[in-house]
Amino acid sequence: MGALTKVLSVTLKELRELARRPLLILTMILGPLAIMVAFGIGSDATFPPPRVIIVVPPGQEQPRLLRDYEREFQQSLAIADYTTDLEHARTELRRNRVDAVLILPPAPFETVASGEQAEIEVLYNEIDPARRWLIPDFVRSMASDINREIFLQGAREQQGALDDSARELDLALQVLDRATSAAERGDREEARRLLAQTGATLDRLDEGLALLGAQAEVVRAPVERAQRRLDRAGERLARAEDVLATPDPRPPSEQLGLAQTKQDLERLQEALRRFSDVPPEVAISPLGVKPQYTGRLRPDLITFFAPVMLALLVQHTAVSLGALSLVRERLTNTFEMYTIAPISAMQLLLGKYLAYVFFSLVIAAAMLGVLLAGLGVPVFGDAWRVALVLALLALTSVGLGFALSLLAGSEQQAVQFAMLSLLAIVFFSGIALPLDALRLPALLFSYALPATYGGNLLQDVMLRGLPGNSLFLLILATLAAGLFGLCLALLRWRMRAA
Repeated sequence: MGALTKVLSVTLKELRELARRPLLILTMILGPLAIMVAFGIGSDATFPPPRVIIVVPPGQEQPRLLRDYEREFQQSLAIADYTTDLEHARTELRRNRVDAVLILPPAPFETVASGEQAEIEVLYNEIDPARRWLIPDFVRSMASDINREIFLQGAREQQGALDDSARELDLALQVLDRATSAAERGDREEARRLLAQTGATLDRLDEGLALLGAQAEVVRAPVERAQRRLDRAGERLARAEDVLATPDPRPPSEQLGLAQTKQDLERLQEALRRFSDVPPEVAISPLGVKPQYTGRLRPDLITFFAPVMLALLVQHTAVSLGALSLVRERLTNTFEMYTIAPISAMQLLLGKYLAYVFFSLVIAAAMLGVLLAGLGVPVFGDAWRVALVLALLALTSVGLGFALSLLAGSEQQAVQFAMLSLLAIVFFSGIALPLDALRLPALLFSYALPATYGGNLLQDVMLRGLPGNSLFLLILATLAAGLFGLCLALLRWRMRAA
């Protein structure tokens, strides 16, 4: 009997054994798929707003903060009740009837006017680490919306003040022209009087710009430069006995810096015009965000987790079947027959590998068909890459199952090993938590699992249309070869012991 015939004989024997347990196979395939579909249909990727009780200050059944910004409160929070009784609100929070308690400040607008920040106190006792950060974030989002509305109202008022500033600026330019004409005529007293009037007009303009706050910095600098030049011109006129008689070929207006002052005011006029043309929404939020999703697919929960679940099911099926295979033969004294049969450990292991890898691939193909035809999961990448990943994953998982089977002392222990491997996949392969959220020791354990590489590669090929990480493919192939060598060594040891 040739070596190939011996290997195929073992393969056919194992396939017949598997075919005798159809209910077990259907349960292993359809059970996890049904759970995944039910999870995807009944789950929502968004989080609802937290249920809150708002504690208002005593004697303020409808505070101004709530009255003016009720829409912002309603958009970010699910308000269960308003109350002035803080102890009642704490009791409801302690009994888990609400997610948070918001305590409004007694006089928020007066506090801000005094130069201090008004704070909304938030009480919460969420124990779920994945949801604990949501409650403060929802409240911060609400506070940001309210702050934006406050700034928007202020910006509208500030831009209304620009009209008054523009009128003051026009008046200043007219008076400056008259002062320049007086200086050219040699009328020093008239020039000094008109320059003083121009300075007073600029003072009023500066006071008007002060209402604009920090946003007026872009136009305040020209005002200050013009004011300094006017001050210097007035000082020269006040000190000089006859400034116009000073030997200087330049015109008097140029000697006094009036031409440069006029240029500054004209630049200021242009800056004010540009500033007044800016919408209030842009003035308070100069930088916006325009997100654009560029992926080929915006997957829902089922589609996103489908490749990972496929990898999980392939590994779990292969490990479970492999873990029960060899341990049963050891306990039924079948190994003693192998020791006297004309078959080597290598031929025996190859035959079992062929059977279980083939069966795992059949199951993988069936599950993939359900995902594609039944759930509409796409495959943007090459089909042969999907087949390659599934083949390497099945080969590695069967090797892991055989290794556990050869190490187990009983069938119950083999089942426990298989369940432990399933738990490891759920917690460490990126299903329960993204791999980025795992710390280094757990991350090393994650990358010891075949499903971690299989899920990542299948997501890349199926959902992103990428060829997949070549390093991950190499690691899967290396794990498969290493596990085969380990299984061969363990099998020879068990056969010698038998």
